[in-house]
Amino acid sequence: MSQQEGCRVVVLGGYGHFGARIVCALAATPGISVIAAGRHPQRAAANLPGVEMAPVQCRRLDTAAATFAADLRATGADLVIHTAGPFQGQDYGVARACLEAGMHYIDLADGRDFVRDFPAQLDAMARRHGRSAISGASTLPALSGAVVDALRDRFDVLQSIDIVIAPAQATPLGMATVRAVLSYCGQPFRCWIDGRWQPVVGWADPQPVTFARIAPRLASPCDVPDHDLLVQRHPGVSTVRFRAALELPLLSRCLAALAWLRRRGLPLPMAALAGVFARAGRCFDRFGTDLGGMRVTLRGQREGVAHRVHWDLTAPMLHGPEIPTFAAVLLARRLARGEPLPVGAHACLGLLDLPEFEAEFARWQIDSQVSWAGTAT
Repeated sequence: MSQQEGCRVVVLGGYGHFGARIVCALAATPGISVIAAGRHPQRAAANLPGVEMAPVQCRRLDTAAATFAADLRATGADLVIHTAGPFQGQDYGVARACLEAGMHYIDLADGRDFVRDFPAQLDAMARRHGRSAISGASTLPALSGAVVDALRDRFDVLQSIDIVIAPAQATPLGMATVRAVLSYCGQPFRCWIDGRWQPVVGWADPQPVTFARIAPRLASPCDVPDHDLLVQRHPGVSTVRFRAALELPLLSRCLAALAWLRRRGLPLPMAALAGVFARAGRCFDRFGTDLGGMRVTLRGQREGVAHRVHWDLTAPMLHGPEIPTFAAVLLARRLARGEPLPVGAHACLGLLDLPEFEAEFARWQIDSQVSWAGTAT
């Protein structure tokens, strides 16, 4: 596809929490026409304020409908971006429908099994159709992996990778995000620690962490694709950890309490609690700030000496929710420029480099910095 021909992109969940942000970014990109798709297209206008709607269509597409494949094919899209989570428990039906229709596919999945198994399940089909299918085009593992790749050469031996994401308290929450968070609260999962797989409980045992430009927080384990993908990508690493750090300690401890109760067999209605938790969290917004952040810490050896490097990101003005959309937007723009996406099925690791993300950071006044031994560069 040449740039002159233009690129037609369907965004599934196109007026949802992340989908609306992707639609806004792509609608402002020359050479791209966007279809904001979902089950209730009449809601699009309310969720896309300030968007120039000339290059945007709103269309009803229901991934659960028997007619989904035919309806999708009728859009004539070159690319589908799937944002309608949660992806925990989803199958690959949407991706298969896109490939059958001759369309490229990208999703924002954060489900560990979904992203890890995606290439094995879909690579043959994607290659047969000569299309690209990419899963996990979000903060994890696309950005986290790009950060580790960028810093890896600072070490002779890389021993551990520790990633913490810290959203601002007032960050708007999509229900799919809340459901994903609660799905593994109190559930054990495998984590690569000290060179072996060890059980860790989701959202249990919050521990203090520090950041470059935001206040210290309590961070708890979360089950994400990086636990598998970074272990595979960096052979010899002995520990890979991912944690999330809510801004208010009370909410971290509430999740830890839920994890404790669920771990002990209390049959908590987690799906119903998602709405309760989302509404209750909004009551505490006045006690938080508009600052979100992320810290990636690598430890290892350099010239025979223990070496540690921190990469810190600080997102002001509640711009943090833009970050999970950057990878999908960057890949869509690449396709619109006439640059090929890699044929086959891939987890979104190694497909984008850190400077590409940094260009998007600048658009949103998001700061990033690298430090070691207390010295920033």
